[in-house]
Amino acid sequence: MVARGALWNASIFRPEGKLPWEDVKREYLHKCFLWDNSPKSTKQTLKEMIIHHSFVELPEGKAVNKCRTLADLADVYGEQNFYQTILEDRELWVATRKLKLF
Repeated sequence: MVARGALWNASIFRPEGKLPWEDVKREYLHKCFLWDNSPKSTKQTLKEMIIHHSFVELPEGKAVNKCRTLADLADVYGEQNFYQTILEDRELWVATRKLKLF
């Protein structure tokens, strides 16, 4: 049962107390972008957060349901710049690794 609380707001384990769920949701998205998480898994967790704190049939929930990629999710939450920066950094890292191999 503790897992549900962590799913809805992972900050429940903070000694300082819980953070607002909107902050947790954004940080979760940032981690998903960094780790190149599966869009399907990311959507499922976001929908669980939305269901617990509001209603999935509201505009936010409907927009998340329509998303097919992490880029779509970045658009919904206004995180396009952060997502683009992650992609550029990842490409730079890959290019650097290729240079070191040859």
